[in-house]
Amino acid sequence: MPPKWKDLAEEIAAKINSGEYRPGDRLPKIEELARAGRGSKTTVHAAYRALEREGLVATSRGHGTVVRERTPLSTGAEREQRSRITGSSWRDGELSDSHTAGVVAAPADVAEALGLNRGDLVLRRSRTYRDAQTGDVISYSTSWIPASFADALPELAMGRRLASGTTIDLITNHTGRPVARRISAIWARLTTPSDAALLEIAEDTRAAVVVMTVRIIDAGGVTIEYGVDVGGPGRRWTREEAVA
Repeated sequence: MPPKWKDLAEEIAAKINSGEYRPGDRLPKIEELARAGRGSKTTVHAAYRALEREGLVATSRGHGTVVRERTPLSTGAEREQRSRITGSSWRDGELSDSHTAGVVAAPADVAEALGLNRGDLVLRRSRTYRDAQTGDVISYSTSWIPASFADALPELAMGRRLASGTTIDLITNHTGRPVARRISAIWARLTTPSDAALLEIAEDTRAAVVVMTVRIIDAGGVTIEYGVDVGGPGRRWTREEAVA
């Protein structure tokens, strides 16, 4: 049987991931939970310490235990634009790992997005974005690219970060046709077991994940990349715009 503090920590973590507790919210005082029968002060303190180690909360004198603001999500279009400017798709406070690449048969949704037939060969590139402080998964990102570009640009099919510009840079330089349009979509759905594995969370997690897609279309009307990002529970997408 797991210790009581672990059960309590997992219960509060689930409320944070589901959005019941939001960034900036203060958790109940240790004494309040103890009086409510959730365990001794020692038990509650141990649960809060575990949540702090996981990067979900921060504790400070005078402010109590507060849900941390988590590194926000980026759309595929934002990552591509950031890479173009800074040379890295990383946002402040994040890093990426688990880079993979390979030619596979296109699933139905990918084939439709790329204007191909289901089962046609496509290049699949994937990576995991993490919180640089806690190591938690921020999002799992997949790029789907017509397989013809893998033949012409072998480095796209290598399972590592590109050292010579972005995927889009390589493709547009190769074809001579610049990006003309980006079509993005964002929605939420319940976590699936496959999501849980990619996001490194419990398989039975019942929380909303954010799905973000982008189709990148060149000046010739060809979709050269279809990106899909799945954001971990409790993550949010934010955008700041200057008002003239």
